[in-house]
Amino acid sequence: MKSTLIALLLLVPVAASAQTKVGTTAAPFLEIGAGARGVAMGEANVAATNDVTSLYWNPAGIAQLSGGQATFQYNQWIAGTTLSYAAVAVPVPNVATFGLQVYLFDSGTMEVTDIIFPDGTGEQFKVQDMMIGLTAARKLTSRFAIGGSAKYIRSSIWRMSSSTIGLDLGMQYDTPLKNLKLGFNISNFGGEMRLDGDNTLIRVDIDPNATGNNDGLLANILVRSWDLPLNFRIGAAYTLGTETYKLNVNADAMYPNNNDPYLNAGAEFVFNDLLFVRGGRTQNFLDDAEGALRAGFGVKLGNRVMADYAWSDRGLLGTTNVIGLTLGF
Repeated sequence: MKSTLIALLLLVPVAASAQTKVGTTAAPFLEIGAGARGVAMGEANVAATNDVTSLYWNPAGIAQLSGGQATFQYNQWIAGTTLSYAAVAVPVPNVATFGLQVYLFDSGTMEVTDIIFPDGTGEQFKVQDMMIGLTAARKLTSRFAIGGSAKYIRSSIWRMSSSTIGLDLGMQYDTPLKNLKLGFNISNFGGEMRLDGDNTLIRVDIDPNATGNNDGLLANILVRSWDLPLNFRIGAAYTLGTETYKLNVNADAMYPNNNDPYLNAGAEFVFNDLLFVRGGRTQNFLDDAEGALRAGFGVKLGNRVMADYAWSDRGLLGTTNVIGLTLGF
């Protein structure tokens, strides 16, 4: 275990002092962890994930399911905004495990303001983002699983919108070393997004020096296209203990296209497979990181119901809370 974690640390280079690409990708809601368990463990979940929330963290994880699962996760995000995540996964014997996920961001209703009407024009608008994904995963051997997702991603603000297609690919490997698992995932590989709509229409005079021409022709301001937040994760998960007491330790090396590389790490203490206490830290070795601590717990209610909670420190933006309910069928 120690050598594996050291190797992961070596994979994370020291962040350069040059300017990073923070804020240069579209659909940033895709980077907000979905699932209270994974969030509470420091968002280090690529090797350990094995339930229906694997559809977000690593699609290969749903290949570990022995039966169907459905989940709903609600995230009270910053500034009164919310994130809602719902997913279902069903194994088809001798074929594959298939999953469907929906992720929604909603800003709530806001007033439209401008220079003339700083207190509001009487119009209202929302910022809404959506991701719908279809996933298939399968165990190729008793130790190796692979999975992939195709996702439709859409962002909208007032009368502007943009959409594209993204792909995820993940793998999990149960190593010959007892209780050690490795995971890999590349997420949000796809097209660019560019907002389009009425809000960029302006009136122009094509020849302001001439008289008698049309000085109110409509023109459209062409806004820039932006990449999706592509992320490459590689991680390890190690379990030690007995059937009554277990400790799961995870670490993920992160390589995003809009920031320097960093490391997520977390742990989960399990008592009698009924009570789960979790904690972790994100963005390790990342300069100027804001709000890195994560914590939470889970309770198994019977054999088919799991309730989870996660708390996140977001630095200057305060704290956020995630609650989740997972049902087996």
